[in-house]
Amino acid sequence: MAEVENQDTVSHRVLVSLKEAARIIGAQGMTIQKIRESSKVKIGISPHERGCSDRILSCSGSAQGVANAISDVVEVLNQDDSEPETHSYKPLNFILPAPSATEIQDPESVKRIGNLRLIVSNSQVSSIIGTQGSRIKSLIEKHGVKVVASKNFLPDSQDRVVEIQGFPGSIASCLVDISEILAAEPKPSHEKQYYPHTKSQEEGSVTKDVAIPVEYVGALLGRGGNRVSSLRKYTKTKVIVSDEPDEENNRVFTITGNNQNSVKLAETMLLKNLETEKQRREEKV
Repeated sequence: MAEVENQDTVSHRVLVSLKEAARIIGAQGMTIQKIRESSKVKIGISPHERGCSDRILSCSGSAQGVANAISDVVEVLNQDDSEPETHSYKPLNFILPAPSATEIQDPESVKRIGNLRLIVSNSQVSSIIGTQGSRIKSLIEKHGVKVVASKNFLPDSQDRVVEIQGFPGSIASCLVDISEILAAEPKPSHEKQYYPHTKSQEEGSVTKDVAIPVEYVGALLGRGGNRVSSLRKYTKTKVIVSDEPDEENNRVFTITGNNQNSVKLAETMLLKNLETEKQRREEKV
């Protein structure tokens, strides 16, 4: 989640793979130390949790300093000439495809284009997107970058990934504007932050996100929440509904249970209720 600590200090979190974290840290921590000193920021990477394939890079300082440091991180990762990683942990797989030859004709320029997985709370994602996508479109056009938000929350949190693709300098200038956008918004206090899960935390817990169009959410919740409450009891699962709609005007129902079968049952029942409600409304027309 991006945070504005005071008027002059911002903090951003970035999702990285284990391999990326190792490159950012560098031999004896020299690479990250160089970034820290050149941009005059606080920057570090979360400990490697056993059984996890991701870590979190945190960076705080002035908006420009943080943007410069993160663009330096993108530069470091761009120096890896190996094939892009494919991850079993889906949030690590980039949403945006690599630029095509028709978009960037110079092969050397293509090598300088990188991707960034910015961790942002759900309410902050709405601020970045803006009314009818106005802000995100402006960011894309102004900075010559691609920006897309993940549809699903990161596991056991209300954080999402905002992916930015572009040249490191363009990503930096885009981040400065994102910091300004978030500085004008209230700091989220009730949204649960993401942190890499250990196997012991994940064991016995299965989570599934289901996107529901906002116009059907009330019907699926039921009067006083009685319908979703019945679904919870029958399937022995927890169901949490996001406060804000995403850019596709859906709200996310996050189903959590002790096993795959109970979560699948809850998902099936939820989608069946959705179809029933759609048919009911069509018959009224």
